[in-house]
Amino acid sequence: MANPNIVNVARIFGNTVAGTFAASNTAFLTNPASSGSVYKINTINVANIDGAANADFSLILRLAGANTIFVETVALPADSVVIAVDKANGFYLNENCTIGGSASAAGDVTYVISFEQLYAT
Repeated sequence: MANPNIVNVARIFGNTVAGTFAASNTAFLTNPASSGSVYKINTINVANIDGAANADFSLILRLAGANTIFVETVALPADSVVIAVDKANGFYLNENCTIGGSASAAGDVTYVISFEQLYAT
């Protein structure tokens, strides 16, 4: 089921994932093939936890086997947070799709993704 019908949702689960960016493109969140669900991405917050140095980050969607950059090379000052996605510009992540990214300083940039997992049955 590649794109579940969510008109009459049977179940909704709230989820949050967090982690640290690597220097190369790495998947943070994957909606597996045949999960029977769609993820409603509500927020993605990105923080630079280095107290002295700036860093850049990019966020990448992998849809149908192809990468699409949706936030590219954003400068993130030391000890700051950027709200890359919020409720006003949230989106759906279908089955067999991922959200990932990379940062100029591996280990210095973190992410928190809040999403709802919607099941049609």
